Amino acid sequence: MRSDENDSRVVSRRSFTALSVGALAAGFAGCLGDDPQENNGGGNGGAGSNGDAEYTVFASMPAVWDFVRQTAGDHMEAIDLVPIGEHGHDWTPEPGTVEELDEADGFVYLRDFATWQDDAADQLEERDDVVVIEATEGIEFFDSPAEDNDEHFWMDPVECQDGVENIADGLAEIDPDNADDYEANAAAFNDELEALNDDIHDIVDRAELEDIVVATHDSFQWWNRRYDINIHSPVGTSPDDAASAADVEEIETLIEDIGIEHVLYDVGEPAPLADSLADEVDAEILPLSPIETQIDGSPEVDPTVEMEPDWGYVEHFREINLPTLETALWAE
Repeated sequence: MRSDENDSRVVSRRSFTALSVGALAAGFAGCLGDDPQENNGGGNGGAGSNGDAEYTVFASMPAVWDFVRQTAGDHMEAIDLVPIGEHGHDWTPEPGTVEELDEADGFVYLRDFATWQDDAADQLEERDDVVVIEATEGIEFFDSPAEDNDEHFWMDPVECQDGVENIADGLAEIDPDNADDYEANAAAFNDELEALNDDIHDIVDRAELEDIVVATHDSFQWWNRRYDINIHSPVGTSPDDAASAADVEEIETLIEDIGIEHVLYDVGEPAPLADSLADEVDAEILPLSPIETQIDGSPEVDPTVEMEPDWGYVEHFREINLPTLETALWAE
């Protein structure tokens, strides 16, 4: 595993709760109550949150939360700061304070994903007692068709392996006595990620199509770079973006020209555009998970999809993304 002094930054717990970024602490308060993600049983690879653990690590969005709990195993409790049902890309903490942050031994974040995360890391850079881990350390973003400096690296199971190693290094800094366990847990989980990568390649190799249409915000362009899947969306990368009439008409023409039979949507967003677009072109809607939202139940647009709030990264892919890709790309 790589080790770099820039992989983690140490901060004071008291300074954490007193950050001038008042919005930070309050949103944490909203997540630290009765969250189904806390104290759940084992996840992939036998890892899971442990409420009796000596150390507590806060993660800044659902995919990263699972990376932490898979790597930490039983030694640490991993807590996802994004509340159940909230979209990680769109959520920001509200003003206020919360004493629970005094329990934090680590904070794991993504650069350039949400302003509050970068602000928090900057504020905490010079402190001690809490290890701040940049999961994206050393991972290069790229200018995708959806946005410049596309940060959605976690949609690529291969790139995720570097993020998992970054987290393992940070956890070892918190708890050096169990560094070997964190390294072993990271290696085991990365084997699962590599198997997932192989299965996606298998779907693409069998596919008759190479294009998908996503009618909610486009966080899937890393699939184009890794797997040569062409992703088309009338919506940008922000959940708040809106599609113009011209954009929708262009997508409708593309669907008819290529013979696409499915319109895909982000399970964490309202999806009226996906529904109406599918009706307009006589297509079926199918779910995709960008692993930015944990849902307890079904998305409003599609009651056939059942999700669990403690799903990890691999479950999101195997329960939702792989079946959808297989169907939408005609690889069944």
